[in-house]
Amino acid sequence: MSFEEDREDGEASVREKFRVSVTKFTFSTPRRSQLDPAVATAHSSELPTLRPSSRVAAVVTSRKPEIKYDADALSSTSPGKGKRKAPNASLSKNAAKKLKRGYAPPEVYAHLSPLTDYLAYGLDVVFCGINPGCMSAQRGHHFAHPSNHFWKCLHQSGFTPRLLPPSEDSSLPKTFNIGLTDLVDRPSTEASELSSSERISSVPILLSKLALHRPRFLCLVGISNWEILQKALLQMTGTTGPSKASGLPGASKASRASTKNIGLQPFKLCYSTTADPVGGTSANISETLLFVVPSTSGLVTQYQLPAKIKFFAQLKSLVDQPPSELDTSEMKCIRLSPFYSQKQPIITYYDEAYI
Repeated sequence: MSFEEDREDGEASVREKFRVSVTKFTFSTPRRSQLDPAVATAHSSELPTLRPSSRVAAVVTSRKPEIKYDADALSSTSPGKGKRKAPNASLSKNAAKKLKRGYAPPEVYAHLSPLTDYLAYGLDVVFCGINPGCMSAQRGHHFAHPSNHFWKCLHQSGFTPRLLPPSEDSSLPKTFNIGLTDLVDRPSTEASELSSSERISSVPILLSKLALHRPRFLCLVGISNWEILQKALLQMTGTTGPSKASGLPGASKASRASTKNIGLQPFKLCYSTTADPVGGTSANISETLLFVVPSTSGLVTQYQLPAKIKFFAQLKSLVDQPPSELDTSEMKCIRLSPFYSQKQPIITYYDEAYI
């Protein structure tokens, strides 16, 4: 072996020993400190001048607004989290409800025509609405809105053997001895668009219709309808409140219903014995009793459909009783004496209480 070969073997042995010694150690790249971007972008030459407390304060200052913003956003928009109560939650709830309409002058609905009254002499009952709704006026039929409960109440209380569509309203007098009319004839979207004065001024017209046709019962559809008529009747009699109807069957119930403006009322319209001015036959109906049911509009939620049907059924039970079995002697009598003209019946009023 030459000297050169011996030298190379020695160097190889040294390299091998170095390689073996190196494998006993592991090396990793030092981790860079996770600084806030605002700090990380600072010039490296400026870093030694920052004290630890200043560096922490800079990080907190730069992060705090961002964290607060995210928290507000998550609390108001994240699904599954607790709902935040809006500052005007009560206003939002009320805004969801339909606002009650105010007075609308007649010209607003001048394009709509009044409905036809379906009346005849001596009917069992005449149902009187407040005024025609827009859809009823457009279709030309009473209680024509699909959400109105009138026709369902009429059927399910026993007045009609089947559920009639509004288009058959004209058949009621002849087929079922039932009449239809309204207190105010002009249409509107809601009854609240009528003024109190035009409601009151419509009472004499309604009473003239009743004096002409003399139904056994007048059923006022809507408590506000009765309140207007009651006010007029009290003014006519000069009294401040209704009399008790204690002579009626179930008088205590009738009196309680009267205080709630629902059911049979302690008034009656009285007529003199005369010939039927319409058909010329002998008149045998001397009085009209007053009954009140809640409004059948679907907008009225205080009374649901079953409750409305119950009141209609109470009226039906009274209609089915012979007049001689109803003791009305303690009711306040409003005597109507009509004088008929060619255009409009005129009524004079006499206050007379039966004893």
